[in-house]
Amino acid sequence: MKRGRGEHRGATPSFEEAAKTLASLIEESVKKRVRGSGRVAVSFSGGLDSSLLALVASRHAEVVLCSAYAPGSRDEGQTTKAAALLGLKVELALLDEKSLLERSGKAELPPGEATVMDKALWCIFSTTSELAKRKKARTILLGQLADELFGGYRKYSVVAQEEGEVAAEKMMRDDVMACADRGFLRDEAACSASCEVRFPYADSGIDSFAAVLPLDYKIRGGERKAVLRAAALELGLPEELAEAPKRAAQFSSGAAKLLKRE
Repeated sequence: MKRGRGEHRGATPSFEEAAKTLASLIEESVKKRVRGSGRVAVSFSGGLDSSLLALVASRHAEVVLCSAYAPGSRDEGQTTKAAALLGLKVELALLDEKSLLERSGKAELPPGEATVMDKALWCIFSTTSELAKRKKARTILLGQLADELFGGYRKYSVVAQEEGEVAAEKMMRDDVMACADRGFLRDEAACSASCEVRFPYADSGIDSFAAVLPLDYKIRGGERKAVLRAAALELGLPEELAEAPKRAAQFSSGAAKLLKRE
């Protein structure tokens, strides 16, 4: 992923202007990636990132939501609730300890030590892409990179408070590059046997715009991903979904908890 930081140089827009620009960039990115694809799947947790992709994609293609989670997990209730708010159909797959261990044992992960997160995301995305294939979708959208670009993880807030904004921004930039170098390879491999995977938030226009926004547009008054949430509201995402608290997919699905028993 090339970081075209020069594309959005100039006077810093107001927060409201930034949200509107980001909304337009997301709309265009999703439209570009689903155009001509027929039926499109979204790997869906019911959180902000996947709900926004689902909403925008549904304006340009036939969309099926695909979710995988363990019984009793946060996603068990959230996915069906969010799908109902969006007026979209969701296909569900239940994860259990045996199936997760089998999948993680076959995972074709990039070089380096495989973490529980790597294994959990492999299991989730390989499962949702198989669901997508069964529903005749040739393309699946993943919400990866939204957290790294827009300050979604709690660790960014902690570092900003303890070490300052420069340290937090550096951590976010490093995580963006790490996702490009490893995360996308992992997720593409997880999905490739079933679908072509696409990452709308990794669009160069979104990436370069995020890179020049002040940190307090991303982490604002204690709210993480503030400008992305505002952009989601601009695009018409129901407020309940736009304001949904962040919880990483490996935890909200229950997959990491089951794999830790390994």
